[in-house]
Amino acid sequence: MSLKVYVSDMHGSVDVSGGELVKLKRRITSLLATATLLGGSFVGLSATNASAADPCDTTIINVNNSSGSGHLRWDAAIRPKPYEACGSKGTFVEGTKIYYWCYVYNDYGNMWILGRVAGTETRGWIYAPNVYPVSDVNPCY
Repeated sequence: MSLKVYVSDMHGSVDVSGGELVKLKRRITSLLATATLLGGSFVGLSATNASAADPCDTTIINVNNSSGSGHLRWDAAIRPKPYEACGSKGTFVEGTKIYYWCYVYNDYGNMWILGRVAGTETRGWIYAPNVYPVSDVNPCY
């Protein structure tokens, strides 16, 4: 008695009895092993990319290409990078004058202005809603 196995696809059935069945089993095993290895590689790449994407490690072009200025709406921090998580160069009081250099939108879509605190050499990034008016400021690039 011989075993007959049929594999169906959209074109009909195929007889994979005997030696063909062994070949099919090997191919399926090989494909599953390859898929497992590739799946593990993709997981590894994802984890690596996520840790490499720390916004505080990015380099941002700092250019003074604007003539605008504004004032802090309330006490606010000046930051070394355009992200709240990147620390602070100090907190300045409401009404402090800021000379605008340029602006960027960070990875979260938030506008940050690079500027200098009037009367100091302190320069850094201010979250745009913390200042008024936001005018006469050009993109950093």
